[in-house]
Amino acid sequence: MEDMSIALSCMRSEAGNIAGNLESMLRRAEEAEALGADMIVFPELSLTGYAVSSGGIFRAEEDSPEFRSLVAASRGISICFGYVDSGLHIVQAIAEEGKIAGGYMKTHLGDAESKRLVPGNSLGIIRTRKAAIGIQLCWESHFPDITRTYASEGADLVLMPTASGLSPARRMDIWNRILPARAYDNSVYVAAVNASGDNGFGVGFGGCAMVLDPLGKVISQDAAGGDALVFADLPSEPLEKIREGDGYATMKGVHYLAKRRPELYRE
Repeated sequence: MEDMSIALSCMRSEAGNIAGNLESMLRRAEEAEALGADMIVFPELSLTGYAVSSGGIFRAEEDSPEFRSLVAASRGISICFGYVDSGLHIVQAIAEEGKIAGGYMKTHLGDAESKRLVPGNSLGIIRTRKAAIGIQLCWESHFPDITRTYASEGADLVLMPTASGLSPARRMDIWNRILPARAYDNSVYVAAVNASGDNGFGVGFGGCAMVLDPLGKVISQDAAGGDALVFADLPSEPLEKIREGDGYATMKGVHYLAKRRPELYRE
């Protein structure tokens, strides 16, 4: 991993208004780049909008002008964004240097999603110019096996884009209980960002963002909900110190993954 700065955009995406959502995303990406961010992370289904249970399924064709415009904007700043693809997968992709670096198809669908969408079937990290990145979406943050899989494959940072209607207080309460464990147990940075505002079909999203270091400590957050752009610096040194150090003075310096005995574990 190299030192990097990320921006998390708690934004409103209107379901089906791909052109309008694109305009908002390009504006925010430009702002984040001007303020020194290497990557901007948008919420789940940020490009197409999330209306799985309230309106409809809106897809973004990867050869459409809107999709190409967003990817082209990544020549200056890496862009992590979400959409429904032509195969009815919930996708979170990372574009950088004017092309798609990789993408993740949501593997664990919620109840409403599973009736209308298709799950992905693989957990693979995306190697970007600054870091190896894993992605788990929304309620997938509750599945520790996903984070552990990414960490075992060498992920430095796990992104958790979300589209949740919980109030800011409830959202932060849940994140404060589970995200420190995801980061600390796996020695990875964790960054979560939630959609905000009404989706155009009467469903509101609660916003909030949180970034944690490899010791599970919060280094940046927005707990107010609503529209926000949250920044965090992710230095490489804490990861290197944990992963490369053979000894440790206190338990907080343990690289737990290196101490595991997988031959003992059973499903």
